Amino acid sequence: MTDPIRHEYTPPYAFAALITLLVLVGYVVSLAPSVTWWDAGEFITAARTLGIPHPPGTPLFVLIAHLWGALIPVGEYAVRLNFLSALFSAIGAGAFFLLAYETLRGADLGPPSAQAEWLRLGGAAAAAVAGAFTFTQWQNSNETEVYAVAVCTIALMAWLCLVWRRHRREGRPAARWLVLTLYLAGLSIGCHLLALLAGPAVVAFIWSVLRSEPAETPEERGRERAILVLVGAAWFTLIGTGLGSNLLMTVGGACLLLALANGLRRGSLSFGLLAIGLAAVGVTVYYAAFIRAGLHPAINESQPDNWNSLLAVIRRAQYPVRTPLDNPMMLHGPNNSGRTLGIFGLQLANYFQYFDWQWANGLEGGLRVGSITVFGRLVFTILFGWLGLRGLRLQYRSDRSLGWLCIILFLTTGLALVVYMNFKIGNGMAWDRFPQSDQHEVRDRDYFFVVSFVIWGLWAGLALAGAAKALLDWRPRARLGAGLVLSVALLPLALNFSAATRRHGADARLPADFAYDLLNSVPPYGILFTYGDNDSFPLWWAQEVAGIRQDVTVVCLALAQTDWYMRQIRDRVPGDFDEAMAPDIWRDRHPVKPAWPLHLMTDEQIASSTRAIMLSDSQLVQIGPVRVVYPARSIFYPNDLVTISILQQNLGRRPVVWALTAADHLLGLEHHVVMRGLVLSAEATVIDSTTPGVDAQGLFGAPVDVPVTRALVTRVYRYAGLLGPSRRLIDPTSRGVAANLAVPWTRLASYYDRIGNGPAAIKSLETAGKLSAQPGLEAALAELRLKQAQSAPQTDSTRR
Repeated sequence: MTDPIRHEYTPPYAFAALITLLVLVGYVVSLAPSVTWWDAGEFITAARTLGIPHPPGTPLFVLIAHLWGALIPVGEYAVRLNFLSALFSAIGAGAFFLLAYETLRGADLGPPSAQAEWLRLGGAAAAAVAGAFTFTQWQNSNETEVYAVAVCTIALMAWLCLVWRRHRREGRPAARWLVLTLYLAGLSIGCHLLALLAGPAVVAFIWSVLRSEPAETPEERGRERAILVLVGAAWFTLIGTGLGSNLLMTVGGACLLLALANGLRRGSLSFGLLAIGLAAVGVTVYYAAFIRAGLHPAINESQPDNWNSLLAVIRRAQYPVRTPLDNPMMLHGPNNSGRTLGIFGLQLANYFQYFDWQWANGLEGGLRVGSITVFGRLVFTILFGWLGLRGLRLQYRSDRSLGWLCIILFLTTGLALVVYMNFKIGNGMAWDRFPQSDQHEVRDRDYFFVVSFVIWGLWAGLALAGAAKALLDWRPRARLGAGLVLSVALLPLALNFSAATRRHGADARLPADFAYDLLNSVPPYGILFTYGDNDSFPLWWAQEVAGIRQDVTVVCLALAQTDWYMRQIRDRVPGDFDEAMAPDIWRDRHPVKPAWPLHLMTDEQIASSTRAIMLSDSQLVQIGPVRVVYPARSIFYPNDLVTISILQQNLGRRPVVWALTAADHLLGLEHHVVMRGLVLSAEATVIDSTTPGVDAQGLFGAPVDVPVTRALVTRVYRYAGLLGPSRRLIDPTSRGVAANLAVPWTRLASYYDRIGNGPAAIKSLETAGKLSAQPGLEAALAELRLKQAQSAPQTDSTRR
């Protein structure tokens, strides 16, 4: 049966609302209770301050999140925005429910009856739930991220296509629903370009409907074909606009002009003008970023306060170029060796690895009964892989137009993205062939392919409806059995929960606690050098949203490669030191707020410092009271140049520290730094390692200030429950950060061991072991315990 003409009906919106509510509850119980790793801290801060996050700036998301956070003044700000992601994803699940129900209306589920309707509703619910609780979609739905909005937008676009088809079949004006679809497409540019990938699927759906259900008159058929061409041309232009590509926009604009001319001839000009106008209105959300950038919010990445910088944000000019033909592990250019079939094969394998995560990611070690492993994750991957294929077949047979929509959507958000994005090898594979960290992505990129996983879950739910129908055909009274078949869709909910939830153990609070610890490692009005996302974004959240240590000037060295960031940190005024809220070790110091700029580089000097330079001869540089000689052929990157300028202006005047994650950017001051907790503090004089309380054998060659480090780790730092009885960590980023928290404890253990304080050394190393389960720590602890036992005085009973 292919696209039958159906009588007028009312879609089950009440059931869609119920599914939305149930999915929302599932997300909420797994909701992150605070800020999470990676971009979430930046997005939350940008929403609170109406700022501009990293390119492409996502102004629509920032506006929505800011309004939501203001209208829902209950609970921690981060939790409010995390809930917003859950809400968008749940709405998307409701829309996917309607898609699945529409598919099953054309499926052979028996004659019209209560049982057939029950199967349609149950199968649609199974499809929505299976897709909603795929691992990646779930992870995107319980933290502050843009992907939940993008998936919801795609689901709504697909639903609008169904509304258009239904109105067209019923002889009512229908084209306005396609206009609304294009408006959503234009708006989506201000959130994430993932939503624009629905374009080919929408065009395929319209084409299939017009082909299978042609209009009655040649004039009407011509008008609808002109509308199809207009939709395709408009979408192509929007993609060019979203990418900031002059070539694509020019080609798209030419196609639009031709489509409008054809529309004029076919009687669809008004549709074209209205659709293009509304899509353009949607794109204008970028004016919000333009306006806010000129008002200098706290987060102002790329500072798009003029046309060129705004275009650079849209084009993502801040990031290195990588084409689909490049070897992704090399810089783009004539020396790039090109993408090979071997690399492409690994990228495909990476995609299927991510697919394997979707259905039972909590079973990485297998489902165990006692000491026996009953089922591994692969069993459920095979099950849902088979169900997806069956569901695809059912959908294509029952509703070919919807089948084309979902097939194209699956391909464009799955395998086509593998080809186009050309990612490096994922973080969880091929380390034997590519052992260098820069040959791998810094994190797994499964979230880029999330829509393809949701579509597969939808197909799996459709297959379960077909299986339940087959069971009822065989055993008409087996309604309980049919219900159990449909309940298979709940397996991802049950088997992904332990991996997808963000409420468990230390993962729930570690980003917030790490930000607190790192900021409070810095003396009043200090300068803190960080490097990457996870030692910077949570700190932005802590300062701008939670109000923690706003007197500290955070300098992210990764961003300090750019001219706009160099200017911003120069002109930024630190907040006041709140002594009442600060740890006791920084109180009663009577610090003076600095009244000078962070560095003295002029705009002209900054503009000329955005490329690496190499010294032709050795050079003596005065850095505050310290003289540093840099040998010939030393290479300085832009962040090195601005760091030197910051040090020249502040060393000896303001506290200057590096986070341990930025310890390879000391720029010749290695003999002038001392480790204090999680940071390396710069001193104006060479560190005297014979000073009491200073341990000469520190990390990165830096001695350890034992009293301050001990005070920080015991009286200041928060450990997100890692020192308690339940200290499970699942997130790999959390494991890495926890290992950083263990470093000061290992240094203290080493110091105590050298001065002969065995019990203190053992206690410190035990604490480090709770933070980081490294085999080396276990071996060192066993050695310390043996050493302590051998040195303990023997009793008479021991001698006997």
